[in-house]
Amino acid sequence: MATGAWLMLRSPTGITAPAFAPAQQGEFLAVIAPFQRKGGDPQPIGSTLANDLRQTPDAQDLYRIETLPRAPLERSLPDIMETYAPAVLVTGTYDGATILSRIDLRPPGLPRTPAAAANGGAVIFPSLEPATYRTYAPQGNDKPLQYLQTWITGQSLFWNGRYKKALPFLQEAVRLLPRQVPVEQRQDMDAFASSINWQLGYIAGVVDQNWQAARDYFEMAQRQNPNDPLTVVGLAMSYAQLGNLPGAQALILDALRAQPDSWQLYFALGQIALIQGDTSAANAAFDKAIALIGEPQTPDRQRALADIYTTRGVYRMDHGDPEGAKADFQKAIELGRSDAFVQGSLAWAAYLAGDYATAVAASAAAVQADPERIDLAFNHGLLLLAASRVDEANKAYDHAIELTLKITDQLERSQHFGVAYHDLDTLRQKRPDLEQDILAIQKRIETANG
Repeated sequence: MATGAWLMLRSPTGITAPAFAPAQQGEFLAVIAPFQRKGGDPQPIGSTLANDLRQTPDAQDLYRIETLPRAPLERSLPDIMETYAPAVLVTGTYDGATILSRIDLRPPGLPRTPAAAANGGAVIFPSLEPATYRTYAPQGNDKPLQYLQTWITGQSLFWNGRYKKALPFLQEAVRLLPRQVPVEQRQDMDAFASSINWQLGYIAGVVDQNWQAARDYFEMAQRQNPNDPLTVVGLAMSYAQLGNLPGAQALILDALRAQPDSWQLYFALGQIALIQGDTSAANAAFDKAIALIGEPQTPDRQRALADIYTTRGVYRMDHGDPEGAKADFQKAIELGRSDAFVQGSLAWAAYLAGDYATAVAASAAAVQADPERIDLAFNHGLLLLAASRVDEANKAYDHAIELTLKITDQLERSQHFGVAYHDLDTLRQKRPDLEQDILAIQKRIETANG
């Protein structure tokens, strides 16, 4: 990413600052300021960190690094954040023994939803609230801010949804944290370490579905920063996924006493209640989360709301409420979700509810979003048939069979054919008038399956 042009701008705080290009859409901008000397020999702390970041492999694809000409006053930092919208602003002080950094993080937006969460798995949202961390490093280390360099690289990858690539950088950042921290800096360093362990837990659980590893990370994050409701959400969802539902619920209820306005806690409580089969409590929790979000003013809140409706729709369908599920999926789509999962889920909910017109339209959208998904292709044929659009259904089944025959593993092919055959049996019971058409398609599936 090219460095922006350098100009001089008089800020409202009265300082003179460089005017480089503000962060662009989808760009991770890190601004590094010179560190203010409080004693000891002069050191190029900020410029060294900026240069090290620029020398990271593939740096130009990860982030843009800009530097300030001199250390800003603390009162000017909000103006810098507002003017240039960096994801990270690093300032600090140093003396002959200690480096103290201030890190202002403003997440650039919700990262890409992991596949498991997008397909109905447990949903946890990273916080989009601005955060300020104050960190410590001993001056005597060879590269005292290497952990910060690694952390910034990890953040650029995490918030871009490149979780697999972010993982080793975040793990290395934790490993590089100073081991001997003065008492007066421990609480601040624990809060910083907690935020990294939370992200590691998110990658382990929501992304990789390794909820045992996620539980360990979230437990560490919660010990380091027990007042953060998101650490409770992560730990509770880990407990829930590992079968400890009473423990999960107890964690959330205890946190709600201190944070009664946290929509994330209510959303987690709703997911836990649905796993328990308590749909009444789940709906109440989801309604509370939706009310706390209110009218979504930003794309991120809109997406969060869409995911809440999607999650509730999945569980409503699983618990025999296709009409309620259909309404939730439709609301999620109105809020901007248009992926194959939510469209396919709406199609199936509408089919179960007997609304074949909605089912066919949503099914077509799902196939368009993911044309190689065999299950969606077979479902589209089934729903066209249920809507008495027999010619179109036959063409859709031809396409689904063709996709299935591309699979080299015979057992996997047979499983797809078996599910499609069974779904046709179920439709024949609902629509006996279609029996001859259904039998003909089943014959074609049998022939293709060998």
